[in-house]
Amino acid sequence: MPSRPHAAPARPRWWHFALPAALILALAASLLVAWGGAGLLLTPHHSMRTSAGVVQSATATEVVLQRRASTLRVGTYGLEWSGGRAVIGPITRTTKTTVTRPLSDAHGTTLRAGTAVDIDPDVWPGNPTSALGIPFTNVEVPDPLGPMPAWQVAGNGTTWVLFVHGIDGQRQGGLRPLQTIAKAGLPTLLITYRNDVGAPPSPNGLIHLGTTEWHDLDAAARYAVGQGAEHFILYGDSMGGSIVTQFIHHSSYASRVTAMVLDAPVLDWSGVLQNQAERLHMGVVGPMLQTVVSLRGGIDLASLNQLDQTSVFTMPILLFQGLADPLVPPAESKQFADAVGAEYVPVAHAGHIQSWNVDPTRYADALSAFLGRVTG
Repeated sequence: MPSRPHAAPARPRWWHFALPAALILALAASLLVAWGGAGLLLTPHHSMRTSAGVVQSATATEVVLQRRASTLRVGTYGLEWSGGRAVIGPITRTTKTTVTRPLSDAHGTTLRAGTAVDIDPDVWPGNPTSALGIPFTNVEVPDPLGPMPAWQVAGNGTTWVLFVHGIDGQRQGGLRPLQTIAKAGLPTLLITYRNDVGAPPSPNGLIHLGTTEWHDLDAAARYAVGQGAEHFILYGDSMGGSIVTQFIHHSSYASRVTAMVLDAPVLDWSGVLQNQAERLHMGVVGPMLQTVVSLRGGIDLASLNQLDQTSVFTMPILLFQGLADPLVPPAESKQFADAVGAEYVPVAHAGHIQSWNVDPTRYADALSAFLGRVTG
């Protein structure tokens, strides 16, 4: 009688429970990561500063910093420490452990070796007058949530620039292009919106990625019309780009917009969230992160995808995009610019909303020429 083949050993009984348990644990871990990521995105933090470590040495005109990604950034930035602030210029030399940069406009406590410092893309603190010598007026924009502080800079004519900063940013971000805008003689309003420092919070205290914040830009436009504005140039960076594009879709003042300036604009939040997951080598969590952000914030992410809604953007557009941006995928900005016929200004080595910091002269020249064309 032929022998029977040996039967495969029976799979251990625990296997039937272990595989589903492992899948459940993996799902739970992914959900936890997504929940935490959504919380980081939707909770206001009011700061874009990055640690630059500890000062190695400093003089009145030069600072030596620890060598790290933040201190190796190309360009000009603010340097902040407890009780003090300064401006640091482009790198002058490096070693294996240090980065040396020029230091200027220091005020506050003396910068010394051992001081912990942060780098800020907002070069100047303060306001248009204290930072740049540009006269302005503090105003409050009437808004359904309460008064929204704004800086109003006088100018000529009835075309106003409305500057909208990005997520966790402040009006100080608008000081970088304000020098050029002021030279063009355009009345300008640098606004705040819900959840900003000094502004009313949103009803649930969360950021809504532009889906509700555009109402505050709408209120600013209404205020400007009351001050004599007839047309607008919308200027949005980062999430400010999402806010101004939502304004174009929904505001009754959208027909008054004659041009737009965008700087590293968020044009598709789903793409940004997936890009962040992939940067952390967790691409598989991306779809869940998008779902959690949508549910926690009550946000329709699809409605924020401007790459699928380009037909409404018929006005002239100038778009700056840093090619080293870790947040906004440069390919998306280029795709949008090509679709709407925008003037596209890619800036090598620039991180998120750091095109001005990396090459302020090129930035100012492009902005000045654009404003001249759309207002001439």
